[in-house]
Amino acid sequence: MKLRGLILAVIFFAISSTACLAEQMTVENRLGGLLKEGYDARDIQVKLESVPAHLKQDAKVRSVSIYTMPDIGGKGLAFVEFEGEDRKARSSYVPFRVYEKKKLFYAKRALQRGSFVSTDDVASKEAYVSDSELLYPKDVQELSSKVLKRDVAPGTVLTTVMLDSPQVVRRGEMVTIVAENRQLLVKAKGKAEEPGRVGDKIRVKNLSSEREIVGKVAGDGTVIVEF
Repeated sequence: MKLRGLILAVIFFAISSTACLAEQMTVENRLGGLLKEGYDARDIQVKLESVPAHLKQDAKVRSVSIYTMPDIGGKGLAFVEFEGEDRKARSSYVPFRVYEKKKLFYAKRALQRGSFVSTDDVASKEAYVSDSELLYPKDVQELSSKVLKRDVAPGTVLTTVMLDSPQVVRRGEMVTIVAENRQLLVKAKGKAEEPGRVGDKIRVKNLSSEREIVGKVAGDGTVIVEF
């Protein structure tokens, strides 16, 4: 009799767990459908962060709506209306997270801090991630122009926070100053007063006028000055 009771308890627990999982999946699927348009039909998955106790019981989901849209990390809040096991209407706010399918690049071998990342150093795989898209390089070309800020072990997924633009202008280096506007372009020889990466604004000295000005590093020893 004890064994029979134990078996029945296990069966009841399995049925209840299956019902709870089915309702949870219903909420997740409905949220996914509501969010598809906002994510431009990209491949996404939605997972509930926590499930209310009432929803874990023998509940039936009536409606699902988005109360708070997902933030940059994918976290959002849903409003769920459901019918409890006592057939009474209930509602609850349910936190969820959106996972988006992305191509991730990872190191095939150990890489050292300060080294350039080459296409031979990385491989790619697809995975569902919830972090901001700004954390992951969009393509291998974006990777190949960067240097590493720290040592990286094999298999490590590379993120933008691990990468840095290389220094293309050193302090005291000769540069070409290009001053331009819509109607005029003037070039002059100059000297960098401070180091810089592509896109950085640095101080340079015009060797003809001995005047110090600020320009943006454009690569190839060129500093752009707008006037």
